[in-house]
Amino acid sequence: MRKFLLLNLIFLGSLYSQDYYFSKYAPFDTDIMSPEEFLGYPIGEMHTRHDLIVSYMTYLSNASDKADMFSYATSYEGRKLIYLIVSSPENIKNIEEIRKSHLSYIKPDDENYIQSDKPTDFPVIINLGYNVHGNEPSSSEAAMLTAYTLISSKSKEVEKYLQNSIVLIDPTINPDGRDRHTQWVNSYKGSPLVDDPQDAEHNEYWPGGRTNHYWFDLNRDVLLGIHPETRGKIDFHHNWYPNVTMDFHE
Repeated sequence: MRKFLLLNLIFLGSLYSQDYYFSKYAPFDTDIMSPEEFLGYPIGEMHTRHDLIVSYMTYLSNASDKADMFSYATSYEGRKLIYLIVSSPENIKNIEEIRKSHLSYIKPDDENYIQSDKPTDFPVIINLGYNVHGNEPSSSEAAMLTAYTLISSKSKEVEKYLQNSIVLIDPTINPDGRDRHTQWVNSYKGSPLVDDPQDAEHNEYWPGGRTNHYWFDLNRDVLLGIHPETRGKIDFHHNWYPNVTMDFHE
């Protein structure tokens, strides 16, 4: 009887951890793996390396007709920076035509300018950027949850979102800094967890993970455009001119 009760408590705890993120947008496509199923651990238990984040985004783009993926830059340490494009299957199929129409609509001086009195004629372009500061790690974990929810959810609300928008997810703007921080925290994490601010896990050595390979704060580089991570992102913006841009920090 005790074993039965224990198993039920474990099962209920597992359900609760999933519901914490996903219950609002159920049901989900069971053929698509959640981040936990793909990585082998729940979001928040470990700091996820950048290569695993890219692998999960690649998996989603291959597993669903609601997603496509492309690389826009390579960091100094050879890490690939990517965008996952998420929308309805019809929008993904016509993504290049939508991009060109969007650019024509927002540039009145363009020779291909499209005259329209209804902005709703075009999907809204939304850019979601995560983890420009590598030691603010939860944002990249949130990027995986966001991508999974948008792609796997079968709720009418999410379907409507995707019909009316193109969501561009950049899960790790600063992969070199992120992996520097990830290596530190995963190496020094205690079991059980330690919340003492003096613990080694919470006191990474200089230069820490905030900056990129050359210790530059990429949040300050948008004006200068010196580093490859930023140059790739600037080129991306000129190719898309998103209607909405969000930059997620801690």
